Amino acid sequence: ALEGAALCRCNQTGAMLQTIRDYWGGMIDLGATTFWEAYDASQKGNDHYTFYGRKFGKSLCHAWSSGPVFLLSADMFGIRPLEPGWKRFTVSPRATDLAWMSTAIPTPGGALEVDVEGKDVRVRVPKGCTLVTGKGREFRGPGTTSTGKR
Repeated sequence: ALEGAALCRCNQTGAMLQTIRDYWGGMIDLGATTFWEAYDASQKGNDHYTFYGRKFGKSLCHAWSSGPVFLLSADMFGIRPLEPGWKRFTVSPRATDLAWMSTAIPTPGGALEVDVEGKDVRVRVPKGCTLVTGKGREFRGPGTTSTGKR
């Protein structure tokens, strides 16, 4: 996850997405439905499940592997809280090779949802929250707005 964050912050978004595709996608390619404690593409067969020298010792649902959640919401979508409880927040998605992307973040007022398709960005702002745009405009929820082009 640290490598991905560094790549994204250096405007290497494509490389960061490829890291996610290779590492976490590698687990999915092997049939994972949750993310593992560790993954090594060079391992074969049941060696993927060996950890700490113990057969089947690897956790197959581990919080350490939640890196893409942070990378995608914070760095890809550019979603940042400006006040506790997401009362005020910003959204500034990065350009990617993805045709679309969508995320939802729970807030006390409901889900903060961001949908990006092509260059169009739509934000569902929950009750009690305010979207602050890059131009300093504010949109108070509840409601959905388009921030225009990314």
